[in-house]
Amino acid sequence: MVAVTVLTALSVAAQEPVEVQALRRAFDEAYRLEDWDEAIEIGLDLVDLVPRSVEQYNLACVYALSGDARSALRWLERSAANGFYQLSQLESDADLDIVRDLPGYRGVRLRVARNLDHHQEILRKEAAATPPLIVVPKSRGEGGKRPLLVVLHGYGDHAARYLAVWGPAARRFGAILAVPSGAQRVGSGRGWGSVDQAGVIVQLTVEYVKERYDFDQDRVILAGFSQGGFMAMALALRYPDRFVGVISMAGPYVPEIDFPPPAGNDDPRYYFMVGSLDRLFKQVRQAATDFEEAGYETRLRVVPETPHDFPRAARMELGRALNFVLGD
Repeated sequence: MVAVTVLTALSVAAQEPVEVQALRRAFDEAYRLEDWDEAIEIGLDLVDLVPRSVEQYNLACVYALSGDARSALRWLERSAANGFYQLSQLESDADLDIVRDLPGYRGVRLRVARNLDHHQEILRKEAAATPPLIVVPKSRGEGGKRPLLVVLHGYGDHAARYLAVWGPAARRFGAILAVPSGAQRVGSGRGWGSVDQAGVIVQLTVEYVKERYDFDQDRVILAGFSQGGFMAMALALRYPDRFVGVISMAGPYVPEIDFPPPAGNDDPRYYFMVGSLDRLFKQVRQAATDFEEAGYETRLRVVPETPHDFPRAARMELGRALNFVLGD
């Protein structure tokens, strides 16, 4: 199932009608309890009210889990026809194992792959029109090559605000700072949408910097705040060989969806930061525990008397985080 509660709770859900929000919560609860008949009933009501591809995909998942593979395939076909493009989700989702041997599944996969190609092309054009904000320090730091620090802003926020927050800490380590903008317009700011969308933008950001500046490609750090912190964590789990370290600041975490696989030898280090007064405190603490138990080099920093916001002593706190993920 696509993590609707994680990917949209910080964005779309708050703007939806109360009836839709209630159905979504009920659907998630039925899914958690493995009450597939109830989940199907709620899911059918949900797709009537919100005929989006993600809702149709999730309905296909609960049909598959109930053992009704043909109904699951029909809803997958509707989801693909409606623009579903999360190919990696489709290919790896264990909910759909019962569907993959059906003759029509190959056609669904091809349609989703075409949707993804089309979506990535749109993102590339938008990214070219809105390049990342870059700060290049005068000092190259130790070893002669600069690290690259890519920072993902929070939901509805602006990339420019992050230059002032991260700039002093990045300069201290001689790191190039790159702050891209999310794929979706949210009021006057931006949001990241799905993990696939964020992944394309991060890839394009690294390519953009690589074309213009020399940096140590073995020392790329991915950081983010709030929705950006979730995206940083999710992308590093998906592409562990691309990053030396991850700094997730107040990023939401749902173990049922985001639980890390066992760590490998070259996985990045994870630095989790959260304020003691943050509404996501328990989630971030659980993330740090789960990542450590899975074998990752992990550090948790709880900033006293801090709500869902940047720490007051940002330069010091972010310097600690960079020091840990760079292994200095």
